[in-house]
Amino acid sequence: MKKVKFIVTLVLLLAMLSITACGTNNTKNVLDSEQSGKGNQSAWLETAALDKEFDEAALYEAAKKEGKVVLYSMSSRTADVKTAFEEKYPGITIDVYDMRITEIIEKVEREHDSGVYNADVVFIKDPDGAVYNEFIKKGILHNYVPSDIGTKMEEQYKEPAFAPYFEWRSVYYNSEVYKEPPISNWWDLTLPEWRGKIMISDPLTNNEDMGLFLTMINHADEMATAYKQKFGKDIELVDTENAGYEFIKRLAKNDLIFTNSSDEMIQAVGAAGQEKPPIGIGTSSKIRQKSKGYLIESVREMQPKLGTTFPAILLVVDNAPHVNAAKLLIHFMAGDTDGKSDGFKPFNVEGAWPTRSDVEGKGVPPQNSDFWPLDLDFNYENMPKLRDFWMTVSQ
Repeated sequence: MKKVKFIVTLVLLLAMLSITACGTNNTKNVLDSEQSGKGNQSAWLETAALDKEFDEAALYEAAKKEGKVVLYSMSSRTADVKTAFEEKYPGITIDVYDMRITEIIEKVEREHDSGVYNADVVFIKDPDGAVYNEFIKKGILHNYVPSDIGTKMEEQYKEPAFAPYFEWRSVYYNSEVYKEPPISNWWDLTLPEWRGKIMISDPLTNNEDMGLFLTMINHADEMATAYKQKFGKDIELVDTENAGYEFIKRLAKNDLIFTNSSDEMIQAVGAAGQEKPPIGIGTSSKIRQKSKGYLIESVREMQPKLGTTFPAILLVVDNAPHVNAAKLLIHFMAGDTDGKSDGFKPFNVEGAWPTRSDVEGKGVPPQNSDFWPLDLDFNYENMPKLRDFWMTVSQ
């Protein structure tokens, strides 16, 4: 009996020692992996030299050895960039992946977590502050400002991310039916006359709309003032904490029409021969669709503000395998030294405003006073709360 007990005890003891050893080895492996990752990043950053003075000739020679550059882009217009870039820089090809902003974020995060280094550059916006807080701060994405271009830009468009232009969320209307803008105050969208006639992307899948709403929440006092200007009385909050949330609730209750894209909205709003066309909220640069025959205009003055700016940003992906070509591409997409490159032309359109002092935009220049500032930290901290609120009021 004693012999049996001894054997059992011995087996248990060996098992415990084995588990402990495995745990120690696993912990060591994790620590080794983490230290290795930090070391790789440190070595890569040193080689990448993202703060080095821009030297086109040297970069081109280095980029030709890399052979290509991989771009994750929010815009289909980068197809034109690909053609122009490959013509200017023979020997370097661009692999372009055209995706939604949320898809880019998910793909970059998934690849980084897996140690897969595929992308070199991302072209994206950050309306909810997630890119800044979850990627730039953590070193998953890196800011690169070409030295010859950075001197021609305001600080807000160089930090925390390099932005060659910005857009905003415009309210579009049918110019055949309405000779003048049919609304001039955000609260107009809550009126019964627009019930079932407002087109918008589902905010749960489009962070730019959420970014606009978050800015209204952040500037709720101005939204309350605009309400009084419209209705001649102070706003009464019903189960909401401020005028920003109250506006969002009333808008959501006005029987919105959800679209899959701004293009889909433009087609519906701008179709000819309508008696009571809808109005829509979408990307400001879609005003260029007038050239395709759509009868559209955008509201240029709105109380209390036209909206908020959404900079289009270019960032280098951590451990980018073609970092020299990446820097060359970012410089090209930002206009090159003189601001006239074919890489910037697809984006220098009406409804998108250049951030460089030496590049003239198309159409009516927006005034800074017409926009609320984009607060990345506020938006990031308050996005989860707004999402929960939207799901409640949009039912």
